[in-house]
Parts: sequence; structure tokens; C-alpha cells
Amino acid sequence: MTRTVVGLLMLAVVGCTVSPEPPPPVGTRPAEALPGVEIRPLGAAHGDWAIVLRSASGYGAPDEGEIWAVPLDGGEAKRVIAWTSYGIGAYDAIRLGLTVVARQLSPDRRRIVLTVTKYSRATFGGALAIIDLFTGRFASLDTPNIQMPWRPAWSPDGRRIAFDRYESTFWTGISVIGADNSDLRRLCDASMVSVGGMGAFRGCYGIDGWTPDSKAVRFYEVDGYSVIDADTGAITRFGVHGASLIASDWREAPPAVALGVIEGGELKLMTFDSGGSAPRVLARVPSGSLGFFEPRWNPRSGDLLTRRGGELFVYGSQLSGRRVAAVGCEIRGEWRPDGTEVVYLAPCLGTGELHLAAAGVSGGLPATGDRVVWSPPAGGRSDWRVVDLAVVHYP
Repeated sequence: MTRTVVGLLMLAVVGCTVSPEPPPPVGTRPAEALPGVEIRPLGAAHGDWAIVLRSASGYGAPDEGEIWAVPLDGGEAKRVIAWTSYGIGAYDAIRLGLTVVARQLSPDRRRIVLTVTKYSRATFGGALAIIDLFTGRFASLDTPNIQMPWRPAWSPDGRRIAFDRYESTFWTGISVIGADNSDLRRLCDASMVSVGGMGAFRGCYGIDGWTPDSKAVRFYEVDGYSVIDADTGAITRFGVHGASLIASDWREAPPAVALGVIEGGELKLMTFDSGGSAPRVLARVPSGSLGFFEPRWNPRSGDLLTRRGGELFVYGSQLSGRRVAAVGCEIRGEWRPDGTEVVYLAPCLGTGELHLAAAGVSGGLPATGDRVVWSPPAGGRSDWRVVDLAVVHYP
């Protein structure tokens, strides 16, 4: 039975094959081809940092967006990028996942790929740009005949970037381009259909990221969470529906996949192997309860951090859902690189706050302490909102 997840138009894959798109022009566009983008280089950085997305809605026009770099152990936070573009994600209550910082960073975490305005604020259309956070240098990726390249995802080996195609109010599929601006290819397609008298997109879209081996792209569709081989177009379906469009996390060690799921009238936190088999339910609640969103593997253990509404919980072999943070709004949490603390955003506190909280990981000490690391400056528009983050370590 076809299901629509969190009110989004999901997809069923049909006949996906890899086919080349028209060859892009040689070279990159000049600086003036990035309208509405302001870059302030971060310079040298060492230690643990949070790369934070802050955004304000354009209310039918392009959103405003900022990328802040915040040192977790003290020091000055810097706004490194400010830009305007459609769909940055100022209002992301149903987790559309249009801008997900960790998915868009290069493997060394020095560069980020963003959807930027292609022409001007007055014209709907987007392009992909790679910006070096440290130096401010940038390059544009050529995506001819594509009106809006959304949800970009950088492969772990650094070679390729996958993105959703959006054209004339329709999701039209997934494409892949080399990070060096080469080999733009259509990976699979989507089209508009009527399902039970309601409009839906059939085909692939809703990029979640890449598999750790950089061979396949993860995405959401009407028949469930799926993975498509970026070279052959072969699809593996997991047989369950994600709770949102950013409902999973992957790692190399088994079990490889953590997924927030809607299945059989229940909301579940589940794990799988990389092929979609060996399902295991870690937690479940009835439909209508708060689900399990944005699960994140601890980098040093098998513990899982997950969000339920405005609360963050850790699940593991010795922890059956230990609460580590709670605020009065949806929050976003990630692990610190050493796995001992949780870094989270609280959009509804002050101007939006970045916190560090002890995690209480399996076999470790009880969770103690929660402290504010940073708040963005006040002033300007009142509807700015911190919406996403990645936590990185620079040697």
C-alpha cells in the first residue's frame, strides 16, 4: 500500500539507468556569477568546531542563509558565508532536508557545496557552488538545463556530488557530477503521477547522502528507503519508510545503518546491514507518538543519538533511551568527534543557542552538565533561525 511520509511527495523507482547528460561547457563561471553570496574566509582552524546553518524565510522569495564556524573550546565564532537562494531551509519543521551541512561538506571538511541563486533574487533558478571555508576560494559546477539542483551530497571519497533535480515545480530525479566539474550524469528520473486521486512523484528523489564506500546514493521514495548504485543504477530497497528526509545514518562497521522508521502503525528506531537485511528494532512507539528522527552513530561506540520532538536520547547496549537534552522546540544534535559529548542547536532559546551536553554513553560516566557554547548576534530580522549543524575536527 502506497504511503506518503510526513506529508511529502515520495517516490517509487522505475527503470533507473545511468545516462549521460549534455556535456557541460569547459571551465567555471567567473565571480560575478555567484549573485547574493558573501564570503569571509575562516583562515586557519584547529580543534573541534561546529559548522552551523542559520536561515530566514524568503516567504515566496529566496531564503537568507548564513554559515557560521564556531569553536567548541572557546574562541571567536565567524560568519564565513552569507547567501540568498530558494529553499535554504529556514522553516524545516517537517525535515525537508534541503540544506544539510554534514552531507554537503567535503571529506576534509574544508569545503562546502551549496545551492546558490543562478541569476538574481527576482528569478527562480539555482546553481551549485563549491566554497572553501578556509580561503574563500570558490568554483561553480555547470548544471545546464537543470532549473534547481537541490539537496547536494558530497561523496566520502571526494570525487562526486549527487543532487536532486527540480524543474518547473516538479522533482525530476537525481543526477551526479564530478567535484572537478566533470561527467554530469542523470542517475535516475521522477515524474508526476496520480495515486489514489492525489498527486505524487514516482521515481527517485529525496537524497539522503552517499554510502560510506562512495559507490551508491541513498534516497527516499514511495516504496521505501532505498540505495542506488551510482555507476550501474541498480537499486536496493530496505522495505521500510523513513520518518523524514533526513532519517538515517551510516557507518562502515555492522550494523551499518540506523534509520527512523514509519511501519505498520508504529514508529521505530531500527538498524540494518548495508544491504538492507538483518533488521533490528531498538525502540518502538505507537503511531501518533513522537517518532525517532536524525539518528547518529557515536563515532567511538555502538550508541545512537536520536531526536524525539524537542528531546535528544541516547540508545545503546546499556542505555535504553537515556535523555541527554530537552528544550521546548525541535532541536538538532550531533556527536562531538571523540564521542563523549552531544552538540545541539536549540532554535527557540534566545537568538538560537549552541549547546554541549554530556552524553552518558554506554559504559561511561553518567550524563552531567549542559552548557551554552554560542548564540548568534541579535539584531536585524526577528525570524532568523538556527536550523542545522555539522561537528568537525581540524588537525
